[in-house]
Amino acid sequence: MIVMNNISQKNLNKDIPQQVLGFCVLRFLEDISSEDFDLIFRKGVGIPLIQNVIEICKDEIMKKPKGNSIIPLEDFMIIIHFFEDVDHKKVLIIYMNEKENDVYFTQLYLFSKKVFQIYASPNNLLELKEFCNETIEIPRSRSLIGIFILNPSGSPYFTKINKERTNLADKDVQISGFISAILTFSREVISQNTGGNLKEINFGEQHFYTIIKKNIIFAYLVEKEDKLFKRYIYLIIDEFLTTFKRELEEFNGDISQFKRFGKVIDQYFEI
Repeated sequence: MIVMNNISQKNLNKDIPQQVLGFCVLRFLEDISSEDFDLIFRKGVGIPLIQNVIEICKDEIMKKPKGNSIIPLEDFMIIIHFFEDVDHKKVLIIYMNEKENDVYFTQLYLFSKKVFQIYASPNNLLELKEFCNETIEIPRSRSLIGIFILNPSGSPYFTKINKERTNLADKDVQISGFISAILTFSREVISQNTGGNLKEINFGEQHFYTIIKKNIIFAYLVEKEDKLFKRYIYLIIDEFLTTFKRELEEFNGDISQFKRFGKVIDQYFEI
């Protein structure tokens, strides 16, 4: 979905939004390894993919002060640019896009140079995050009716339901309780016999996808799936656990701290 074909360097300075499947900016703290980096900004890219990209390219990144590389994957294409700052720390910029797209690599490189220029300026990180938020867009899925993030007892950390589904919005507490109850039943009955976990609950045309990670329940109510949905549900889990790591470890019952996660949901889903 790159729309940079006719974008000149002059246009790049106007901060025209760029559409990609995923984008990430990170800085290596010490030695280049998949576990030792500062994640500055990301949209549409998960931590496992970032770690895999680093592992594939780390020898090249270590040897050169700057450079670029293309990594063809089964479903996507990864393009990376890397630079070295004044403290000799490497900055890596990752683009993710569909294979069949006509990508203009010169324009991508000009955009990466703009990103690194902001990174190297005073008050760089705040400005860089604002710039990336304003100029990087990813396609949004229309599949999601509602999302419920719950603790093991079924109490909600975060809930968001499509504003047009008013009949569901008034029943969010009951729905959360139902999800918790059915998962408890599945663990006690299904898992004992098969060793599996219930991951889908069907209701005719609608169904729940449920995933439990680090003892937190993520439930997605869906009607019609598009090709983005399955990838995004795992990114949402990844971002929630990363963003609220300390809040979850020190949770005191205050769920208002999770409200800002709605902005992340809006990046991935039209809901």
